[in-house]
Amino acid sequence: MGLVVTALSQNGDVSALRAALAAAGLPLDPIQVIAEDAAAGSLSGGLLASGLASGSADAELMISDSGTGVPGIATHERRRPFFRNESLPDRLGDLEIPESELDNYAEALHRGKSVIAYFAKLETIDRVVEAFRSDASLSNIRRF
Repeated sequence: MGLVVTALSQNGDVSALRAALAAAGLPLDPIQVIAEDAAAGSLSGGLLASGLASGSADAELMISDSGTGVPGIATHERRRPFFRNESLPDRLGDLEIPESELDNYAEALHRGKSVIAYFAKLETIDRVVEAFRSDASLSNIRRF
C-alpha cells in the first residue's frame, strides 16, 4: 500500500494544500516541493520542512592537521561548502514513483511544473489524498 501522495503544480504554491492539511489535523512537515531551477537548469528542492541541506562546514570539525583541533580555536579557519545534490531520478525515486513513470515527472519538471509530495502514515493516507484533491491547483494526484 502506497504512503506517498504526489501531485503536479503549475507554480509550486502549496498554501491551499497546507491549509487543507492543517484543517484535516495533519502535520505540514512531510510536504516536499521539487522544482527545476529554470535559470540554472538544475534541480532544486526543498522545501517546506525537509529537503536539501546547504551551508558550510568547518573543515576542522572533521580533521585537524595542526593546532588544538577544537573548533573555533584552531590557528586557521577553513570553511568548505557542503550540499546534498541528488539527481532527478534519485529525488523522484525517493518518492516511490515507479521507474516506468519517472520520465513523465521529469518532463513535467522541465516544462516548469513542480512536483508536490507528502509522506503519509497508514492511518492518515486517506485524509492526505482528500486534502490534495481539495486543492484545485494540483493535478495528476497519485499515490505510490
